Amino acid sequence: MKISLTKRPFLTLTRGFEGLVSVVILCVLIVYPLGTLLIQTVFPHIFDYHMSWRLSFRPLQEVFQNSGNLAAVFNSLWIGVMAAIFATILGTITAFGTVFSPKGLARLIHALTWVIFFTPSYVIAQGWLILLQDGGILSQLLNLPMGWSQWFFTPMGLVMVMGLRYFPFVHFAMVQAIGHVGPELIRAARLAGAKRIRRFVSIWFPLLAPAWMAGASIAFAEGFGDFGFAAAITPQMQLPLVSYQIYSALNEAPVSYATAAGLSLLVILVTALALWLQFFLLSRRSYATVSSATRVEQESPRHVGPSGWVSLILAGLAFVMPVGATLMQSLWKTQTGGMALSNFSLDAYQSILSPRGDGLSSLVRSFLYALVAAVFTSLLALFIASQMTFNKTPAAKFANLLTMATIAVPGVVLAAGFVFAWNAIWLIPLHLVLYGTPICLALAFIAGSLPYAIRLQLGAMSQLSPNLLMAARTLGAKRLTVIWRIVLPLVRETAISTFLMTFTGTIFELPAASLLYPAGAPPFAVDIASKFNAFLWSQGAAMTIMGLIVVLGSYGFGTMLLRRGLSIHRQVPDVGAVLQSMEGRNVYSCNECG
Repeated sequence: MKISLTKRPFLTLTRGFEGLVSVVILCVLIVYPLGTLLIQTVFPHIFDYHMSWRLSFRPLQEVFQNSGNLAAVFNSLWIGVMAAIFATILGTITAFGTVFSPKGLARLIHALTWVIFFTPSYVIAQGWLILLQDGGILSQLLNLPMGWSQWFFTPMGLVMVMGLRYFPFVHFAMVQAIGHVGPELIRAARLAGAKRIRRFVSIWFPLLAPAWMAGASIAFAEGFGDFGFAAAITPQMQLPLVSYQIYSALNEAPVSYATAAGLSLLVILVTALALWLQFFLLSRRSYATVSSATRVEQESPRHVGPSGWVSLILAGLAFVMPVGATLMQSLWKTQTGGMALSNFSLDAYQSILSPRGDGLSSLVRSFLYALVAAVFTSLLALFIASQMTFNKTPAAKFANLLTMATIAVPGVVLAAGFVFAWNAIWLIPLHLVLYGTPICLALAFIAGSLPYAIRLQLGAMSQLSPNLLMAARTLGAKRLTVIWRIVLPLVRETAISTFLMTFTGTIFELPAASLLYPAGAPPFAVDIASKFNAFLWSQGAAMTIMGLIVVLGSYGFGTMLLRRGLSIHRQVPDVGAVLQSMEGRNVYSCNECG
């Protein structure tokens, strides 16, 4: 029997309502905070005690008239470009080394690259600082004179360490692209007498343009708005960067809301322009490398070549050097004691783990924040992505546009928006002033991860047939039942990955934590920063190592569950059996859904 016509309007109305709920969630978590920040570029007195809608362009004038702000924008631009170029070179080398190396070495390079990708930029930056500063690890090991590391505290030194942090974006984009270039093209060029450099310039470089453009644009966006390097290194360099200027504008006395808003608008515009330029260049020609004429050949035995060893050295250098320096620093009693055996101890760890210490409490606090953020982010991403995939309503299309538009917003900009969004005058009568509370910080953590989680879930759900969900809905299943019993088992791997991504990223999240944490209850990242700022190097390093153990341990445990299928049944659910179990509760059936 066909569906009753009286049921169709109800189903359409339900789909529209669910799409509207998704839009409301995204607006509350992302659009509203960003809007309250950016609106101050033209209405600077909207958050005054006596609110005024008087139009003024003073915030933008302050940005362009202040020499410090202009210098910060200029420095961030050219350092971001140079770091992206350096990251593209390194990512290209490691990608080729991974593809053309034996499986064992390729997996090791790939694993190191993933670890670098998951390690927060603040941790990497602080590790390089511990290693290369005067009196640091390398100075103690090699007995180097004072002043030898001045090159590190220059813009080019910053470009070097930023490139070593951002090359995974290029690496991941290029590994798959290299594998899609047909071997017949390279063989034909070799038979024609083209040397290796000529083959790279004439064949590899043009065909891989989409991959390296995508990786380079993301590396630039990360470098331009990165707060971790700005907070760790640039204060000692006296080199203003735009992300640190935003942070300083919100922490100086008096607070310069207008400056923070104007600089945030510039960051968003520059980031959007970089991503738009990538799409524009790629739309001008075709870069197709896979066609019906492409032949898949049996993989021949590979030997470790120079590119493989160089890739391993680069990946090891990018992670082992800063993290190894941090580990060694955590075991030193004093900074001046050097490499003497008597200078090594576990005092820093004992101090942090003691009941009187604040390191353990801040770690537990951030662990709870991360757990809450990961759970809610995963659930919201699952719900929003499912309705965006299967309900082609105007609200779903608008939600899709919102996630694409906000995915590249730097963390410090979104966190600055939360300062205004939940501290506004109009929230007082509603008792919704959340600024300075754990709820506000948790919402900021969720908002920062949600666009990425939604895009990942959309990729997984694009392979599911809409007929499955339509059949379940017409058999009387509620939306949550459909998601829990059909959608979640089919996309469980991506769901667990988004959970792990959010959880591990929240532990060391610095921009939101620095601007929004409740008084007297600093999260783990803020506590680490305070230790380093107070020159308690060993304690700060010990806290960093503890955090890395928690992050990598959680990621490893989650990966093990994912591979063994212990968290959710390993087998793909029998969708037919699920639908039959629902049919008994239904008053009509569906012949159109299949």
